Amino acid sequence: MAKISLQLQLGIDLGTSNTLVYLKNRGIIFEEPSVIAFDKRNQTIIAIGEMAKKMMGRAPQNISVVKPINFGVVTDFEATQAYLSKILETLKKEYISFLKPIAVIGIPLNLTEVQMRGVIEAGLSVGCKKVYLIEQPLAAALGGNLEVNTSNGLMIVDIGGGTTEIAVISLGGIVIGKSIKIAGDRFNQSFLNYVRLRYNLIVGESQIEEAKISIGSIVGKNNFYTLKGRDAITTLPKEVVVSSQDLREAIATNLEDLVDEIKEILNSTPADLIGDIVNNGIYLTGGGSLIKGLEEYLAKELNVRINLLENPLHSVVLGLGKILENFTYYKNLCLN
Repeated sequence: MAKISLQLQLGIDLGTSNTLVYLKNRGIIFEEPSVIAFDKRNQTIIAIGEMAKKMMGRAPQNISVVKPINFGVVTDFEATQAYLSKILETLKKEYISFLKPIAVIGIPLNLTEVQMRGVIEAGLSVGCKKVYLIEQPLAAALGGNLEVNTSNGLMIVDIGGGTTEIAVISLGGIVIGKSIKIAGDRFNQSFLNYVRLRYNLIVGESQIEEAKISIGSIVGKNNFYTLKGRDAITTLPKEVVVSSQDLREAIATNLEDLVDEIKEILNSTPADLIGDIVNNGIYLTGGGSLIKGLEEYLAKELNVRINLLENPLHSVVLGLGKILENFTYYKNLCLN
């Protein structure tokens, strides 16, 4: 039986890898890959989320599998619109509401006005009455139960699928920050290239991601994973056992670049706030933060304590939820 609600109030973490939705008074109600599959013959939606992701690299010619968000930016407006419409369509079957929904959507830092307008238009086009935007590091800090409205400075490093958001926060705003494309997808691509160059093996992205999750470790003992693909020279089927050491070598340059980007932000941070960061440490979150040993690696390279937020996969969407649950208090954090 459908539940009755005056208005659906949604927090949407529209990520490159996954989309999460928080419904006010209910919590997280949707968590699926940001992937949609169409039948090209009649442009009907076949699947979204996990079902669509399983079709990547396997679909027949008449099926188009699309990732509409790349590096945190809406790159396929129509696919994003269709994806959000499908989510709302499902919600409306479960909840009867009398007013059009409102949405608070997390966005990467440094989006242009055109890109922000694209996010807003995507929300309005699927029936939302109002769309508010908030920068993801602020949302992640709220979701990690950090106090962002005080004068005490805190630093967030949010390693997502498409981007890593690095920000210093004080008095409810971003003092300095940037969005960089050194994140989960870049790790995957580096590992994919490494496997092809070292082992002459061609494999799909989904298998590479599974291997990264399974054996991902920057320190400690080696774990192993069997990759199955095609020999780049003979074109015949081939299997290769890769190790954690292979992954470490593959993403070593990415990690060095990440450290350099964090150092750049630290070097540009006002001196008064640096003292707070030294006292409190840097807060780490996002799916990419779950690579084993990353905390220790960053602590050593940056000479500062690293604190992993309690729920790194959900910190942004939980922060969006906190805004919805107390919108009057947190509305000032939104950009529009």
